[in-house]
Amino acid sequence: MLFVDGRRTVAEEFIPVDVEKVVAARMGRKKPPLKVLWARYLKAEAPPGARFYGYERFCQIVAIHVRAHDLTAPISHVPGHTGQVDWAGTKMTLTDPITREHTAVSVFVASLPYSGLVFAHGYIDEKFPSWADGHIRAFEYFGGVPLVIVPDNTSTASNRISAHDRARRVNSAYAQFLEHYQTAAVPTRDAAPKDKGNVEAGVKVVTNWVIHYLADRMFTSLDDLNEAIGERIEWINDRTPFRGGERSRALWFTEDEAAELMPLPAQRWQQVSWRRAKVHRDWHIQLDSIKYSVPHALVGTDVDVRIIGTRLDVLAGGAVVTTHTRASARGSYVTDPAHGPAYYEDFQGLWTRAYFLRQGAKASPATTTALERLLDSKKIEAQGFRSCMNILELGKRGGRQILEAACARLIADKHRQISYTGVKHAMAAIRAEANARPTTTAGLPPGVNSSGERVVERDTSRAHLAGPGAFTLEAILSHDDHDAKGGDDVDAR
Repeated sequence: MLFVDGRRTVAEEFIPVDVEKVVAARMGRKKPPLKVLWARYLKAEAPPGARFYGYERFCQIVAIHVRAHDLTAPISHVPGHTGQVDWAGTKMTLTDPITREHTAVSVFVASLPYSGLVFAHGYIDEKFPSWADGHIRAFEYFGGVPLVIVPDNTSTASNRISAHDRARRVNSAYAQFLEHYQTAAVPTRDAAPKDKGNVEAGVKVVTNWVIHYLADRMFTSLDDLNEAIGERIEWINDRTPFRGGERSRALWFTEDEAAELMPLPAQRWQQVSWRRAKVHRDWHIQLDSIKYSVPHALVGTDVDVRIIGTRLDVLAGGAVVTTHTRASARGSYVTDPAHGPAYYEDFQGLWTRAYFLRQGAKASPATTTALERLLDSKKIEAQGFRSCMNILELGKRGGRQILEAACARLIADKHRQISYTGVKHAMAAIRAEANARPTTTAGLPPGVNSSGERVVERDTSRAHLAGPGAFTLEAILSHDDHDAKGGDDVDAR
């Protein structure tokens, strides 16, 4: 049949959808998306004149079947109860402006399932400090802390209890971190898609509207990249419509969820690490080339060191004996004068000024003077003890005479500062000069040595022509007799 405008009637026969097969595929662990299932449907055999449903109608048919058979279990979220976190599977990139080398950037994603509010921040690695910092920034962005944190199965959050058990155990460091914020982690189960639904949805939103959206831009610094991520996150949270309504994620959060979050703690979390150190004879401990003072009574003992952010606590017997602020300059000292003894000479087992001057006198006066000037240059005398000990060790290894000569050179300049490095370099210069002194007889007459004595050299230029028989007793005696007769032309024959 033709219409007046020439169109033909379409066939009324459609290829039926095997809905049960589609539902069964979607119920598995590795469920394919509906577009893939629709593509499989299009490959079915069709009688002549029959048509396939379009993708939109295909989805409607599946949805009607799901609702009619009550195959869905909607997840209801309570405001402020749950926060979900994960690393995005797709990474971003930093580009070195000179070498053009690329560095991968992992994106941390956090979401609040009730309001849909999302947060993201980029990191160079996925280690625990980055994982913890992402949580802190997310909590501060939300302005509060959810009652429960649901991480996906990342190793920075949880591990399997055993290879044969799907249950997961929260890492102790992660649990301690969350305790500071009065919350706890409930890892998702391996075979429970409902646990992961919203966290994966948050990651998908960030992947599509942040990572892929910014893929064409080149970033040369992590700060610039995170600034761009922050702008996109604000756009996502302020975007409308959301969930079919006129309220954005940010509005959902502000009106219904913000007040339900737990308050942030008064102090930001800082990572805690423990070290073990020995108190040296200068009543200092050494951590990463930096020396920190402790009460002199602890010399020779081992102490525990607790590092919290920039604070360093030294503990002996379970009690804090002193606290310092961490230094950053290599080889520097952090010294409290109150930790030293009142009179150094009265304490055995300690390094003292008198001890080093006595040791320096064994080399000679110049070494003693150099050690005195080194100690006098320090505001706190004990800070020079380690350098004095190292200088004396140079004398043991390289000779006290060279040490004395080096110190004599250095103290000749009254304004020069004495240091271990300066003494070491001076000793090296003296050795180099000694090795460079002439040892040849260049410029002397032939046959005269450097002392002016005449030297008679034996001619052995033709010795290689003789065989072993030339060194027998008979041959030597006959050769001597021949020389006595003046037979220099033995080869003339």
